[in-house]
Amino acid sequence: MLRIVIAEDDINFKKELIKILLTMEGVSVEYSTGDGNDALEALIKIKPDVAILDIGLPGISGIEVAKKIREYMPFLEIIFITSFEEYIKDAVRLYASDYIEKPLDEKRLRETLDRIKKKLLEVENVIPFKTEDGVKLINPKEIYCVQASKKRSIVYTQKEKFICDYSLKEIEELLDSSMFFRTNRSFLVNLFKVELLKDNNRTSFEIRLKGSNYKAYLSKELYEEFRRRVKAIYKS
Repeated sequence: MLRIVIAEDDINFKKELIKILLTMEGVSVEYSTGDGNDALEALIKIKPDVAILDIGLPGISGIEVAKKIREYMPFLEIIFITSFEEYIKDAVRLYASDYIEKPLDEKRLRETLDRIKKKLLEVENVIPFKTEDGVKLINPKEIYCVQASKKRSIVYTQKEKFICDYSLKEIEELLDSSMFFRTNRSFLVNLFKVELLKDNNRTSFEIRLKGSNYKAYLSKELYEEFRRRVKAIYKS
């Protein structure tokens, strides 16, 4: 269910908007208001999936509401309603999902909400990793391995590697234990990405990972359990 909060001070326009939204499958209007300050409080309290904001709100503008709510909900989907083209650049800069000019374009509204629904379904399968640059949303299937780096970790993915603020133990708790295996004190490996093992020294194997130059290491004490887990994956 797509949960929506509306902030629009034109009563007739708001009624028309709500009427259209109520005809849409999988959409719920959680709250509506005509005041910017009230909208901000409602968004923080309700934590909806989507905010539909008129730019010219009394109290504080829709632009200001968006700026402030980003501090609490960085991934909130925002749709701006505006009669003023000069505000469109600000709307885009604030990562709005879309902007809709008055009078209401019902077709565009429906298309935008359908796009948001699809996006949120994809997001359900990702994990947020906190980094120095913000939060990265990563699908676990894209992770090759994770390496401990003092109190933080290095995450190796299909596209990049980055340092995140979680310890290896914290990441291990976030990931599916049927997919990831703790190969030693320093590495957590995606079993689906394992290509081969190579003898490294008396105590460890080197793990080569498919389609990459990434390497991880397996403690020889854990070899039998590792072998059993890999075989179980390919039997399922």
